[in-house]
Amino acid sequence: MNVWISIDMEGISGIVDRDQFLPTGQRYHKARESMMTDLETVLEALKEEPDVNTIWVNDSHDGMLNIQAEAMPEKVHLITGGTKQWSMNQGVSQADVAFYVGYHARAGTQSAIMDHTYAGEIASVTLNGHEVGETGINAALAGYWNVPVALISGDHLVAQEAQALLPGIETVVVKYSVGRRAAELLPRLEVDRRLRTGVQRALEKFRQGSVKPWRLSEPIRLTVSLMTPEMADYAMRCPGATRLDGCSVAFEEPNMEEAFRAFYTVMAMNSGRPLY
Repeated sequence: MNVWISIDMEGISGIVDRDQFLPTGQRYHKARESMMTDLETVLEALKEEPDVNTIWVNDSHDGMLNIQAEAMPEKVHLITGGTKQWSMNQGVSQADVAFYVGYHARAGTQSAIMDHTYAGEIASVTLNGHEVGETGINAALAGYWNVPVALISGDHLVAQEAQALLPGIETVVVKYSVGRRAAELLPRLEVDRRLRTGVQRALEKFRQGSVKPWRLSEPIRLTVSLMTPEMADYAMRCPGATRLDGCSVAFEEPNMEEAFRAFYTVMAMNSGRPLY
């Protein structure tokens, strides 16, 4: 089988604060080491599975230049850089099964470590009535390409979010959040044990057919709520946008590819806009 990994940073073990996961932060380089350690543990566990062939790793955090290419072992292909057409999802369409490593809860989740949905300008997103964050948006796009998401790692709240949305997914809790920038951390050996066990269980579920692609019925009804009415004003410039209220817009798209394009365009048009 071919395995594809999307790796974010907020849900990596040991990371709790913006100063750790922004490249300008004083603690970023140490946090980047933690990111690599979580990833290396997952890759080592995959290497022990005789039916795993090619592995792709898609750097999915911030500018998507966090993973060190020279650290990738044989048969592991790194997808890097911030101008990828499908962003956090680049390359998943060529895989058999997807893993989400270091993920975080959707915007507005109480006490979750650095909750957000792609960008700080996004307040909430729904797909066919399901409230979703990055986990749901990405899983729906992977599902459109017939790829199931078998594993997710992060804090206990993103694990709960994934379990409610994606039946059969294996969740690996690497920390327990107690506030947006605070968590109860686990010892390194315990994190490694959980990640290795999670990989084994996820692949076994995939082999048994108990984890399925999350494919939404079409057309896709997308709603995006932004932080200010001005942001929604800009979003109305997107083709097909309908205004719902002061801060929210909606789209009806023929499939998840087009829904993702619409969502990403709304986000990109509002990148860096002031909140007042």
